[in-house]
Amino acid sequence: GVELAGQIAELARRTLPGAFRTIDPTECRVMLFDGAPFVLSPMGENLGRKAQRRLEKMGVEVHPNSVVTDVDYMGITVKDKATGASRRIECACKVWSAGVQASPLGAMIAERCEGVEVDRSGRVVVEPDLTVKGHPNVFVVGDMAAVPGVPGVAQGAIQGARYAADIIKKMVKGADNPAAREPFKYWDKGSMATISRHHAVAKIGKLEFGGYLAWLSWLVLHLVYLVGFKNRVSTLLSWVITFNSHSRGQLATTSQMVYARLALEAVEKQMQHAVDDAEREAEQLDRA
Repeated sequence: GVELAGQIAELARRTLPGAFRTIDPTECRVMLFDGAPFVLSPMGENLGRKAQRRLEKMGVEVHPNSVVTDVDYMGITVKDKATGASRRIECACKVWSAGVQASPLGAMIAERCEGVEVDRSGRVVVEPDLTVKGHPNVFVVGDMAAVPGVPGVAQGAIQGARYAADIIKKMVKGADNPAAREPFKYWDKGSMATISRHHAVAKIGKLEFGGYLAWLSWLVLHLVYLVGFKNRVSTLLSWVITFNSHSRGQLATTSQMVYARLALEAVEKQMQHAVDDAEREAEQLDRA
């Protein structure tokens, strides 16, 4: 939510005015509601306050200790956790960024496997070795698994998958003993969050830092984890062009663009149907 709020604010105040001359950036209000006392609470108060100051400098209205209790087409209802007071905010555009529901596959596993439970998000409660209770040969990793102390981030899924793959290799070789398996241990390599162009916050172990250095670290880290040298080079060139041009017009989408895209898709489908019909007629003539 923090990263998204920063990107929307940057899009509204930097990109849209250059692409659409009639748009007034001051009419855009970006409001961020967080149930915690400060944003990015998993990263600690120091970085959370730093990120909040940066967001507010960009024009984002940050509302900590606030939870959304009702959402409808025309707006939202927000409750202040400190006072208990509720207020109505009219808004046409609303973005939910507080997590998602797990795949229905989790509930299916729980129904078919006796003793298996799911948490309120639909994730399967797994054993210490990431297996389903009573089924040592069935592994659940990533967003589908409810593992204490493992956050729902890519690193948790990657490490869990590698752990399960190592055990599966042993199973194939006949060298696995389910009773003697070492429990899965998550290694927290740190957390990073980009707030805006040239600004981010990072926490790696006990080291906490923000600003331009954290933003550069975020870029380098993402390049390192890309697969293939070609992908890294193309991504780096794309970033260089984007940052130097100060334009991100490709992120702007209007209703006219949506209608035009839908119209093009409809025309393409009709043309494809016509081609298919012509090919079938040609085949029938050849057979005749």
